[in-house]
Amino acid sequence: MFAKSPFETHSFLDRLFYIKRDDLLHIDFSGNKARKFEYFLSQDFKDINRVVSYGSNQSNAMYSLSVLAKMRGWEFIYFCDHIPKFLQQNPNGNYKYALQNGMKIFTGPNRAEDANGLKDSKTLIIQEGGRQKEAEFGIKNLAKELILDIKHKNIKNPYIFLPSGTGTTALYLQKHLPYRVFTCATVGDDEYLKKQFNELEKDKKHYPIILDSKKKYHYGKLYPEALKIYRDLKTDMGVEFDLLYDPIGWIKFLENIDTIEGTPIYIHQGGLKGNESMKARYERKYGKI
Repeated sequence: MFAKSPFETHSFLDRLFYIKRDDLLHIDFSGNKARKFEYFLSQDFKDINRVVSYGSNQSNAMYSLSVLAKMRGWEFIYFCDHIPKFLQQNPNGNYKYALQNGMKIFTGPNRAEDANGLKDSKTLIIQEGGRQKEAEFGIKNLAKELILDIKHKNIKNPYIFLPSGTGTTALYLQKHLPYRVFTCATVGDDEYLKKQFNELEKDKKHYPIILDSKKKYHYGKLYPEALKIYRDLKTDMGVEFDLLYDPIGWIKFLENIDTIEGTPIYIHQGGLKGNESMKARYERKYGKI
C-alpha cells in the first residue's frame, strides 16, 4: 500500500541515532496513521457508507480519516469533548483540513459512547487514535521493514523507541519484533498506557517497556523545554518532529538513554500537519518560533 519509508542516520547531543522516517510515507496518511489505517485503505468495504470516530479537536487521526472518507465517498462523523472558541473562529491545523474534507463534528462529554452508539451494518467505528485490532495489519508491515533495515545496516544490539498516545503502535511493534521496544506515556500516566495495552492484547510478554520521567507532563500543555528540544532537533538533525508527542518523547528518552544498552532507533510517527496549530499556540505564548 505504501512505499518503504527511509531509514536514516543522524547525530544529536554527540550520539548516533537511526530514525525510521514514517513521516515521509504519505502527505495525508503520515507516520503511525498510515500504519494504523493501512488495513482500511487496502480492503474493499462494499457495504460501508459512513465512518465514525472520536478524539481531540486537533487529532491527526481525525484528519487522516477525513481523507479516507472523502476518497471512499463516505460520510465522516466525529465527536470531541469541546472546540475552543478561538479555534471555531480561526480554524487551523487538522481541524480546518478535516472540515474542508466534509467532516461533521459534534461535541459532548460522552464522545466515545456517542460514536459507538452509531454502529450499524453500514458504519465503520474507528476508536480514538486508531486504537483497535485492525491497526496490527499495518504495524506488522512496519516491523518487517525495520527487521530488513536493521539487517541491511548490520546494527548490533538494536532497540526501538517511540512515544505513545494510545500505545497501539508500540504494542504491536513489540509483538512482531525480536528487539526491545521502549515507549513513554504522553497522554495520561503509565497506568493509563498499560490499560490501553490490555484492551488490545492480554499477553503481557508483548508489552513494550515504559520509560518514566522526572517530571509529569500534561497532554497538550505547552512547555518551554518541549519547544527547545523541538528547535534543537530540527537544527542539529535537519528533521522536523511533531510538536505534541515527540518533544515529550525525546525528553523522556534522553533522561533514560544512559540506562539502556544498545543502538537506538527512533520511530518518526509523523503528525506534522498538526504542527500548524501547535506552532500558533506556542507563538501566542512565547513569541515567534
